[in-house]
Amino acid sequence: MKSMSKSQIAECAGVSVRTLMNWCEPFRQELTKMGLSPKAKVLPPHIVKFICEKFDIDV
Repeated sequence: MKSMSKSQIAECAGVSVRTLMNWCEPFRQELTKMGLSPKAKVLPPHIVKFICEKFDIDV
């Protein structure tokens, strides 16, 4: 995995960034513990991997 922006991940999933963030809402606490800042534009590789595995997104 590599660092990716929220918009790049959303594009791979075929959804808007807002929809992607809505999907992530139930995992917000876990993502925060992993070091995700709510205002982050670029997500580190371990968070990209987590999101892609949770939602079966092929990047």
